[in-house]
Amino acid sequence: LDDLGVDDRIGQERYPELVVLDLPDVDSVVADHRTRVEALLPRVDAVIWVVDPEKYHDRVLHADYLARLAGYQSQFLFVLNQIDRIPAGEVERVVADLVEALQEDGISDPTVFALAADPPDGPPRDVQRLAQHLEEWADVKRLAVEKLAADLRATATGLAEVTGVTSAGLDFDRRWEPVRMATAGRLADGVAGPGLATAAERAGRNLARRKAGGPLARVLAALRRSRLGRALGARQDDEEMARVARRWTPGGWFDGAVSGLDQLITDLSFEAGGAFGTRMRAEFGATEVEGEIRGSIDAAVAAGGPAPHPSPARWWSLIAALQVVVLLTVAGSAVWAWARPSSLSQGRWPLPLLVGLAAVAVGVGAARLARVTGARRGRRAAAAYRAELAEAIGRHLDRRIGVPLRTLVRSRAELAGALTELGLAAAQLQRSG
Repeated sequence: LDDLGVDDRIGQERYPELVVLDLPDVDSVVADHRTRVEALLPRVDAVIWVVDPEKYHDRVLHADYLARLAGYQSQFLFVLNQIDRIPAGEVERVVADLVEALQEDGISDPTVFALAADPPDGPPRDVQRLAQHLEEWADVKRLAVEKLAADLRATATGLAEVTGVTSAGLDFDRRWEPVRMATAGRLADGVAGPGLATAAERAGRNLARRKAGGPLARVLAALRRSRLGRALGARQDDEEMARVARRWTPGGWFDGAVSGLDQLITDLSFEAGGAFGTRMRAEFGATEVEGEIRGSIDAAVAAGGPAPHPSPARWWSLIAALQVVVLLTVAGSAVWAWARPSSLSQGRWPLPLLVGLAAVAVGVGAARLARVTGARRGRRAAAAYRAELAEAIGRHLDRRIGVPLRTLVRSRAELAGALTELGLAAAQLQRSG
């Protein structure tokens, strides 16, 4: 009574565990009365609704109270008072009309007593019948249990409606993983796209020239990488690949990569519904998701280390030695032809010339093989870099988007489990009651 703010009290000893609260009229013109009734109704165990012949169809009573509280109907009794004012033979018709109105409110089987508590021209009528019913019906423990069960059901229903936890689980992990991997792959393709592969191939060929070329090729490669070469505008492979790898620009590939993730979030928010769906749409809108994706790319590129660079093949050193032999052979053929000019005119095939041409052909073929291999190793390096980049982007996507989404979905699943337990508890209480 203290918690309810009830100060005016009258004691009674006949029913020591029973407290009767006389509430003000629900249609009272005093605003505080209605506020007080609304505050007390959810906290009492049973309610006797007393109406008179003029007000039993009152719209406020039915629309604002009874219809909204129909879930607690097992705690309700209804009294049609002042039947002494109803013409003889009309009481049953008025009671039937009241029962019909209550059923329209959702109270399927209302218990109604018709009586006259304090008629002006005689003793009370049928009050004792109500008192006898109350003595049999108002089992405090049963009422408390039924009230608690009704509260649990109402709580579960209200939470399910507000939060949208009325459907099956969202199966987030099974759906998230393929979308994350596909998105990361498309993003990596866009960042480490054809430009990087081309730069890596060029770097591989240049590396082959330096490692497997002859002395002249090595001199030219060294000149290209020197300050003089830089001053003359020669492009440096490392710098070119770093520039291509780290300076990405969104394009159509970016929108295509983002669309799959947007679609998943849209589907999840629609399926979640309620407060969870609203929160998901608010926290993971298109602008927010795009910003997180950009941040994931930047973080992955920044943490990716140096740009991909092909490694030399071990057998290129043999090609380099062969090129020295070729150079010496060509030089020897030239000396041979200079020292013995007659060798060029003797026989059908000038031997020094044939030896020199054969050496040049071997040298050119070996150099070409090394460059082709270098280009292939460059493509492999670019592919490896792309795979590492995709994995890094995927990790950042999971941390920036997947983890918050997974946490929200897990909270929804936990609430769904709690609501199921709440429903089971209400059913068990109802059976025990």
